[in-house]
Amino acid sequence: RELVGRSVHVRARLWGALLHSLPCALRGGLWAGVRAAAMAASPPSPTSPKRDATVPTPPAGSSPPMADRHGIYLSRRSMNAADGTSADLTPLMGMSSRNLVTGAIQIKNQSAFQDFVIVDLFSRKSISGSLEDLVKDPYLFRPVPMTYRTWIYHYEYIHNREAGKEENSTVRRALDYSCVDAPGNAGRWSPVMALVPMAMFISFVDDLLLLAPVLIMVWLGQSLANAMNTVSYYRYFRLATFPPRFAYYVFMLIRLVMTMGSQTGLGALGFLAALVCVFVDLAFGDIVAVRSFSLHCHYEIVSYFPQRIFVCRRVGAARLEEVFGHRGSVHEKVSGFAPWGKEHTLIADIQGVLMELRPMRRSDWNTLYDQNVVFSEALSYLSLDMFTHKKPDWNSVMEEVEWTRKSRAAMKSVSG
Repeated sequence: RELVGRSVHVRARLWGALLHSLPCALRGGLWAGVRAAAMAASPPSPTSPKRDATVPTPPAGSSPPMADRHGIYLSRRSMNAADGTSADLTPLMGMSSRNLVTGAIQIKNQSAFQDFVIVDLFSRKSISGSLEDLVKDPYLFRPVPMTYRTWIYHYEYIHNREAGKEENSTVRRALDYSCVDAPGNAGRWSPVMALVPMAMFISFVDDLLLLAPVLIMVWLGQSLANAMNTVSYYRYFRLATFPPRFAYYVFMLIRLVMTMGSQTGLGALGFLAALVCVFVDLAFGDIVAVRSFSLHCHYEIVSYFPQRIFVCRRVGAARLEEVFGHRGSVHEKVSGFAPWGKEHTLIADIQGVLMELRPMRRSDWNTLYDQNVVFSEALSYLSLDMFTHKKPDWNSVMEEVEWTRKSRAAMKSVSG
């Protein structure tokens, strides 16, 4: 009863703070809208930067053809220290961690990771021209971070550093793990996110037989989440906690039927809110995890490129393209073979972050054009300098790699 009394006191303070802040928030939002409208209606001041008169803003609902969209310019960044543009590109190996509750992957020291929107495999000083020409460039790719795969990569780097002496053994072991690389949470968040508000709502009911078990499950769930937060066991956390959670949810429904006639308005509201938490936990947690099971996959490395670029074959997640759309086809100049199947994936290790490289689409270039030309936002790209005018395709690059390997072996034999 003391717990119920304290919870009522805390609820009263929370509702008071909410009611006090709501008018202020409404006034602040209204004032922000008035200021935005005034700024849009007023002419620009002499000290404000002027918009380029040669680039008119297109009317709403229309856009010029890609051949007429000129003026885009992206500055170069490189991972080559001799280039002079990579002084602050610090590797992020070992900087990632997985949140126990949300399941999100967090990377520390993100300020050291330079911002870029495109990965260029061709060596050039800048990217510019019309969008019609750029969309045909086979060397430009859109980087898509593989967050969970990067966390596994860093985990292997820290804990199994001596597991293999091969140059790319850590990447190969990280790609060999089965996980979901598709967008979305895939039910990987902890049930504690639903159990904590559920415990608060159950306190409204004034039933210790319901409150005590959920508090114990919160404590045990957090402890178990901490113990299973590894690359080998994180996938089984929901499965391990499902039997006690489901048993408690059934007990809650039975208890609701037994005490339905004696519940007050506050108790009925608490029961209803707790049932909403049950629905969220089961529908958006367990059911989503089961439905996402078919999206688990791992990768086999088909060929190794310079600059830590890998052509891989995806094993699993056969319906990935059907659910999330086509990811594009890499040109034969880059991959060295044709056709490019839907199971093939181009993966790069960029500053310690595993990224999938997808060919740029027309919609991607239209978005970059609006950012760079229409809204005057400076954009940059990362050049990996794998192809040049002397090495324009996969065969010429592999010939140089083979020649370099033989030269090093000959020098090593002579020195030995």
